[in-house]
Amino acid sequence: MDEIMNSTTPSQEVFQRVWQRVMGSAAMPGQASAPQPEPAAQPAPVSAPAPAPEAQSVMAPQRPGPHQPRPNPQPQPQPCCLRQQVLSSLEQWQMARLLARRAGSQTRQMTAIAAQLHQQAKQLSTAYFLQSGVRYWPVAQLTQPRMTTYVGGLRQLYQRCQALTQEFHTCRAKAPTQDLAQLYGQLEQAGTKRCAQMRALLEQTHL
Repeated sequence: MDEIMNSTTPSQEVFQRVWQRVMGSAAMPGQASAPQPEPAAQPAPVSAPAPAPEAQSVMAPQRPGPHQPRPNPQPQPQPCCLRQQVLSSLEQWQMARLLARRAGSQTRQMTAIAAQLHQQAKQLSTAYFLQSGVRYWPVAQLTQPRMTTYVGGLRQLYQRCQALTQEFHTCRAKAPTQDLAQLYGQLEQAGTKRCAQMRALLEQTHL
């Protein structure tokens, strides 16, 4: 058996050499071509990170529009001032009535002044009612004015009338309504004339 195998081996070697000369490196018939190694798997290309989206353009700070002047707040009604002015007018009216009883030759002038002050109190009381909805006529609160002489009482009335007239002038500029401003203007004019009358009466008492 060994002899048969040994006899076939040289023939195969001769055949292989002849075949390689003719066919080159091609595989001999009957021999399976050696399996070609599969190509090594190439790693998947790493995708570069997508660029971050460009930040939206930063909005420019809004420029302030043209300056809008703030509306001036409207002055609010001050019924408390009207209330005090009503009381002050009635107190002056009461004082003028008492002076008229001592005025002698000046009785007529002092009676007219008392009537003017009473009318002034009524006008202010009406304005107070329009502003607050409350009627205010504090005649019952009046007290007996103190005066030693007619001249001293007339001087005191003049000073109080002058102060209230100046208050009317101030309130006119701050009045919340046109009607009230007009009333204060009228009362200021009347008060100025009344002060002038009392000043003239004081001058007459020193003649």
